[in-house]
Amino acid sequence: MIGVRWLLPVLAAGAALAQTPTPFSYRVRVGTQVRDLLAANAIAEVPANALGVPAQAEVTITRTSGVPVTINQVTVTGADFQLAAPPELPAVLGLGRSLTVLVNFLPTSSRATEARLAFGFLEGNRSDSTGITLRGLTPELVVAYTPPNGNATQVNPGGTILFPATSLDTTATAQVVITNRGSGAGAINAISVTGASFTLAGVPLLPATIDAGRDLRFSLQFSPTQVATETGSLRIEALNVTSTFAVQGAGGSPLAYEVVQDSGASPLVPNQTLALADTRLGEKTTALVRLRNAGPSSATISAISVSGAGYSLSDLPVAPLTLPVGAGTSFSLIFNPSTAGRALGRLRIGNDNFDLASTALGANLQFNYVAGGVTFPAQAGATIVVPPAAVGQTSQIQFSLTNTGTAAAAISSISVSSTGNVFSLAGLPPLPLSVSPGATLPFTISFIPVQLGPNTGSLRVDTQSFTLSGVGNNPAPLPEYSFSGVSGILDPMQQPAVGLSLNAPYPLPLSGVLSLAFTSEVFSNDPSVQFSSGGRTVTFTVPAGSREAIFPNGQNQIRLQTGSVAGTLTLTPSFATAEGGVILTPTTPPALNLTLPQSAPRLLSLTLTNRTTNGFTLLVTGFATGRALTQMDFQFTPAQGENVPTSRVTVNVEPSFAAWYQNAQSTAFGSQFTASVPFTLQGDVKRVSNVVDTVQSVAVTLTNRQGVSASRSIELR
Repeated sequence: MIGVRWLLPVLAAGAALAQTPTPFSYRVRVGTQVRDLLAANAIAEVPANALGVPAQAEVTITRTSGVPVTINQVTVTGADFQLAAPPELPAVLGLGRSLTVLVNFLPTSSRATEARLAFGFLEGNRSDSTGITLRGLTPELVVAYTPPNGNATQVNPGGTILFPATSLDTTATAQVVITNRGSGAGAINAISVTGASFTLAGVPLLPATIDAGRDLRFSLQFSPTQVATETGSLRIEALNVTSTFAVQGAGGSPLAYEVVQDSGASPLVPNQTLALADTRLGEKTTALVRLRNAGPSSATISAISVSGAGYSLSDLPVAPLTLPVGAGTSFSLIFNPSTAGRALGRLRIGNDNFDLASTALGANLQFNYVAGGVTFPAQAGATIVVPPAAVGQTSQIQFSLTNTGTAAAAISSISVSSTGNVFSLAGLPPLPLSVSPGATLPFTISFIPVQLGPNTGSLRVDTQSFTLSGVGNNPAPLPEYSFSGVSGILDPMQQPAVGLSLNAPYPLPLSGVLSLAFTSEVFSNDPSVQFSSGGRTVTFTVPAGSREAIFPNGQNQIRLQTGSVAGTLTLTPSFATAEGGVILTPTTPPALNLTLPQSAPRLLSLTLTNRTTNGFTLLVTGFATGRALTQMDFQFTPAQGENVPTSRVTVNVEPSFAAWYQNAQSTAFGSQFTASVPFTLQGDVKRVSNVVDTVQSVAVTLTNRQGVSASRSIELR
């Protein structure tokens, strides 16, 4: 009599447990803003409108999987956060059930602060907790202003914005900056000013939001109409806070001016143009500027400065300078040009301005370029727009420099630079060279973009610099493509090869990624479904002018592992230009679908272990693509001269294999298994010593709903 004892399948050591999905989700509502969080320990932002102004977050936790749990504790730990009201606990959360709590945020500083909202719960006899992080964000708006020719000064609500003395019929402008030094966004609802001589300019569209670390800028202008002190107020309305600042300025200039040149002395009034004699390059012209306090009281001059190429000052009095009534001072105004042509500048004495004008005599270069048949002038520092071109294609402009001065111009170097070398020059004569008065030097600038959108570079002609700008348009569309090698229905546990080729050559080099997706027919992933190089993605290249994809192995095919689980394998490529990474993949890229069907089980090996005088254990290794087995059949062949009372044993294994395949640990092995089957033998012997020696061999077959495996046998003697 043979007795059979069945053991559950034994998994190989080292199999990893699958991670359990988080059984809760969270929804956080702050005002009208709602955010859904699908994982514990996520961060939700809680913005406040201002320091000391509370904000409230409504947090809803929902049970998304698992058995019902009991929420028995809700806590908030962290500065500036607290529960608005304790929730009614305990609360039982079954699948789809929720609990809502209210959390108050009362900021005491503008720095970002965090708190932990935790939910303690019981799941059966197990205690655990889950929760999220609440991040409080608070704006802090600071106002500063920069008066004309002054330094930036922070001003607090109730403080005063001061304008320096300003000449009548002129306008002084102060730059006002509202900076958000906090961690959250702030809002400005309205900005207004009072006072007949004060106006606003450049105010952005309101209401406006100021993100953390950003600012809002506008101008405050003072246009005096009388020699007197004038006042007003600036009002800035933010959320929950309104700030008012006094504004003050004085009109009129008490100073009388005179300029002395080689031609003699002449009076000068603010806003008048002071013309200096024409000056050759390398030489200089000097004028003496005198000023006197002709007003009824002392006058203070905060600074004396000049702007404009070639203009400078010398013998300046120390500023700030106070002139008593009738007192005066003087200084020298110098014009020493380095570039030929009309030279303009501005002299500023305290609050009074004077335009400067002279002519520098010498060589003068003018720059032009031709794009689309139209000629455009180009000033140093300007942007030169090259016509758009498709990625990999070329567009060109003709650039020229003309000497409109009175002397020859020496040109030492002409060059371009850009990321990716998308701009280049052609048609240049050998350098250095000389451009005579009235002569023109032409050359070509080419643009070959490697990426979509704006491309920039620079053109330098000696010390003169220009910005080059061109737009890269979409390259030629990608030809259709096809797969080669594997197709249709797959065999399990194989490594077929697949290739990819374009239906027509493409002019640019391409890079791409071939992605492998697996859709299980039996609701279980198979991690062994992957490329032979590892993973479910593999890179490839297509050389310019070619059709075939080349994979990392240097071949035009790559092998993939079919695995052991029934399902669909989908191969989808993506394409981009090798240089610049321009995406060429179609919106809906054609894919190759391969099918691994459910089939009868397959036996891979039989191993004999634990052999004793009256028994042994068989290790049965195989796979079933449908991840299901119904029975195992064992056929015993007796040794010569011996009898085996029971020659065939059939075991119903469906419950055991159902339990195995439903276990998350089995996923790592696809549908493969190793089952340990022990046998204990009883009976009489004739020609052998031990009962186990009465069996010559055992043949095994496996059965499921798709069929019966091929038989495999193992010798016991």
